[in-house]
Amino acid sequence: MTTTAKVLAASILALVAAQPVLSAETIVTLDQGIVGTLSVPERGASGPAVVMLHGFASSRDEIGGIFAAQAAALAEAGIASLRIDFRGYGDSNGVSEASVTIDRMLEDAEIARTHLASVEGVDPDRVGVIGYSFGAAIAMLDQEHYPAIVTWGQMGDLKGEFVEFLGQEAFDTARSTGNYTVDLGWRVISLDAPFFDSVEKHDLAAAFAGFDGPFLTVAGAEDPAVNYFEQYLGLAKGPKSSLVIPDTDHMLGVYSDQPEIGAQVVAETTAWLGDNL
Repeated sequence: MTTTAKVLAASILALVAAQPVLSAETIVTLDQGIVGTLSVPERGASGPAVVMLHGFASSRDEIGGIFAAQAAALAEAGIASLRIDFRGYGDSNGVSEASVTIDRMLEDAEIARTHLASVEGVDPDRVGVIGYSFGAAIAMLDQEHYPAIVTWGQMGDLKGEFVEFLGQEAFDTARSTGNYTVDLGWRVISLDAPFFDSVEKHDLAAAFAGFDGPFLTVAGAEDPAVNYFEQYLGLAKGPKSSLVIPDTDHMLGVYSDQPEIGAQVVAETTAWLGDNL
């Protein structure tokens, strides 16, 4: 952990626990009914900004409010951000959860990026992205539009990982009946056949290959995401680095008794974006 990140982490521990709402945060409704939270430094935006893309079946504040804590840390560092609910999730409307597809999520990310770039004080050429899990895949598929990319718990093989997660039965059932509904344990989710078609359509490695901006990938040592680090760091052609956090998994310590893990992720990400965006 860098010295700068250690200093940030000390203060961010409180942010993760309290999940504060900054006076500079505003709930915004974008095109297509997408709802997001715009966070601007108290002194106003002054250049860099970050779009934040949540993971599968999640929402814009992310698990344990870790995206909210990240937004607060970025604002403190002078970086604006916009975290959104993809259509079908959270407060966004316009489509049902079942009709979500990768292509629609890419459209949502573009709408968020365009809005953030238009905020007073934001430099449209310095709008980077943080993606968590499936949100990381969306960021990587769209790499040509970002000058810098941070992934937390990245995906590496879209179809392979969804087959492992949901089973081949999900793809077969959706193909034959038009829909697949599954109890994930923390919620029940329904997915129409076009979602599975979009998973099969997109080749994540091919889309990300050649990214020439700064790239940081972060994961817990017990997260299968680390198995993809070597491949994707090799595909990236610009400045690149990875962070493997001991003693944690895909949840980054959010549901454990180790809030310092989430604080470290936030602090390291903030410091890295301050240097690279």
